[in-house]
Amino acid sequence: MDSVVAESGVSAKVAAVHEDDVFDLLTEIESTPGPTSKAERLSAQAASMAIGEYGRETFLVAAGQHHQMQGDFDSARRCFEEADADGGESVTEPLANLHSLALAMRDEPSADLHLAELRRRAAQGLADAGTCVFVAETLESHHRLQEAARWFTLPLRDIDPDDVDELDPYCLQGRLRVRAELGLRPDRYDVVALTQLEARLQRGAGD
Repeated sequence: MDSVVAESGVSAKVAAVHEDDVFDLLTEIESTPGPTSKAERLSAQAASMAIGEYGRETFLVAAGQHHQMQGDFDSARRCFEEADADGGESVTEPLANLHSLALAMRDEPSADLHLAELRRRAAQGLADAGTCVFVAETLESHHRLQEAARWFTLPLRDIDPDDVDELDPYCLQGRLRVRAELGLRPDRYDVVALTQLEARLQRGAGD
């Protein structure tokens, strides 16, 4: 999609119907210097789109993540909450970002409430592997390893370890990592993860 960067740093052509359009606009904002912060430009891009329009939720989440990295937790929460209410689609689940934010703010009650809702959505099949990995890595970074192991396992539990091509590699490697830190003995999924890790290391050594 052709686009023109306006003075604000936001693309003058904002219709983001396809996944590639969203990616291109996101990359444009992330990589193009502008008079305002990336968080502001991402929020402006979202504001230029209709509620529920494909891509709007992605821009709101990205804006919230920038606010969180900058320590502006109130603005981050507003972006994540607006994204969660949008009802559209995004690469990262807004509620998973709210959970991450609550932990960063040391707001354990809110974090637990968000995690309970994430578990409910996961039970309904509404949490994909990417969301599970995001939640698991958030928990891992806050040393909640048993919970992290459960979230890494969620996308794997209905797949036989022998069906290697069906297993998400990020779930496998993350699960292996936290289980090792917990001192658990390797299981069949861990054996697959170790095999993949060894193959990757061998390929790296051969380069």
